[in-house]
Amino acid sequence: MIALMLAGIVIEPPAIAADAQLGSYGRVQASTDLDGGQGDAVNVVSYGTRLEKAPYMELDILLTEEADDGARFTAVITTALAGELFHYTGEWDADLALRNLFVGADGFTAAPIHAWAGSRMVRGDDVHLLDFWPMDDLNLVGGGFAVTPEGWTIAGSVGLNRLEGGDWQSQVYPLPVEGGVGTEDVLILDRQRSVGAARVDRLIGEPDEALRLRFYGEGHRLPEGTRIVEELIEEALPADRGAVLGAQFSGWSSEGFFHVWYRLATGLAAYDELGIPTDGFAADDTVTAARQHRLATAGNVESERGAVMVGAYLQRHTDADSAADDVDDRWEGNVAIRPQLFVGEHVNLGLELSHQWLVPDGLNPRTDAWDVPQVSKLALLPAIQPRPGSFARPQIRLQYVATLLNDDARRWYAYQDERARYNLQHFVGVGAEWWINSANYRVASQ
Repeated sequence: MIALMLAGIVIEPPAIAADAQLGSYGRVQASTDLDGGQGDAVNVVSYGTRLEKAPYMELDILLTEEADDGARFTAVITTALAGELFHYTGEWDADLALRNLFVGADGFTAAPIHAWAGSRMVRGDDVHLLDFWPMDDLNLVGGGFAVTPEGWTIAGSVGLNRLEGGDWQSQVYPLPVEGGVGTEDVLILDRQRSVGAARVDRLIGEPDEALRLRFYGEGHRLPEGTRIVEELIEEALPADRGAVLGAQFSGWSSEGFFHVWYRLATGLAAYDELGIPTDGFAADDTVTAARQHRLATAGNVESERGAVMVGAYLQRHTDADSAADDVDDRWEGNVAIRPQLFVGEHVNLGLELSHQWLVPDGLNPRTDAWDVPQVSKLALLPAIQPRPGSFARPQIRLQYVATLLNDDARRWYAYQDERARYNLQHFVGVGAEWWINSANYRVASQ
């Protein structure tokens, strides 16, 4: 035994080159509504503009070990902070989450294979002006792979979740201690939602100037379960399911890029995978019949002295109930365009115009009228940044946003809400945005 211990001390482990990198994405700003209050985000659709976003920060730590044979293993840790700032509220508090906690591996075989396992964001391309991912945007605890033969990418991932709240996927209930006195908390409901995703890409051209066609799919499944609604009264929860089919056409060159998406989601997949449906159930208490169609586009054309960025989407959502006149069933959309002028090396004079609208199938329950809210925004966005470019960051900017609401949009808010009182809303802010070596832009497509 002593000889083995001595051998373990003498024999050195194989040489491994270690590498550590930091990265971050974040935004923060102070704002006013020109009437003594904080500037409000004014939106009536699911995906408004990113102009009035609350403070948010991600801090990435990437730890890489590379073996002598070229295999690379990278641990990706992304901590996110959200909520109000200490310097603003005086409260020593923040909302903390782990957005990534996984290990990825490359070069461990002769084939071009990437593998990962852990907890991570699995994303594709986004509509930057509206700050959302219109086709593939999952938060998974599980694993996946990507195979990249010449001109192709074939990727898959699977994950599980058990959301808390609503006694929908999990329920802890106090029950009498067996053979004892008092109660103990017992996990009564335990049903994990399984999510699987697959993606196939075909690239035509060179990496810096190409067209890409992407096909995408998801499958969602939730098993049946039983929860307690009152003492000695149980309720059976049925199994449920959902699916996504999507396609994307993209192109890019040194002058810019474009993306066009179409996504059909059914059942559970018509809701966020981290969201719990609260209404709109069918008679059998499932959401399998829910449907969501989404068409979206994004693009940017850029020169040395200016750029024009666009983003838009159109969406139709119907829930699973049989009601014909249902305010939850709706059309919605948003269109934004941002021309920018680059003055010198560090000044960006931006202007953004956007229009959003919502057309529900039913009456507004607050007004008992068929309201069709519409919101238009005009934003002035002078900024300083490291270099010319639409995506050059870090950026320090002033912004003035004038928002015009029609009367139906005002009635979409509670009567006491400031946004319900005036058709013209003001937002003046000074803030910053950055992405520096962000893991999201390096590992999102794997």
